[in-house]
Amino acid sequence: MARTMEGAEQAVDNSLSRAAHGKGLHGGWESRAGQFLMTHYTAAYVPAARLLVAFTDRRVLALGDRSKLWQSKSVYEPQWEAPRASIAGVRADPKGILQRGRFELRFADGAWIALVAWPSTHAEPFAARVGG
Repeated sequence: MARTMEGAEQAVDNSLSRAAHGKGLHGGWESRAGQFLMTHYTAAYVPAARLLVAFTDRRVLALGDRSKLWQSKSVYEPQWEAPRASIAGVRADPKGILQRGRFELRFADGAWIALVAWPSTHAEPFAARVGG
């Protein structure tokens, strides 16, 4: 009975979170978006608190902040990369979402993953610069 109640409570929490923030991922675990998420959560056993997403003419990189709690400066290390051709574009501020600064990194395989820009005002210029 306790497991059933815990499962129901989790389902309500997930529903409320999805209503407020929207869907965070589209595509299966084998998709580029799924691989991005799995790499993020398995890198160095602890997900990075902050990511930098960088585009070059050949590839897209995600750098994770691996600074220790006592360090005052960020220490970014490569965490994920994909060929630039695998990215379909970036879509800023999806409609119906309450989360400010949200953007979707869209992949050529049809998958996407939602990320949040900080500060939130950077999402739209970033999407406009990358395109898609």
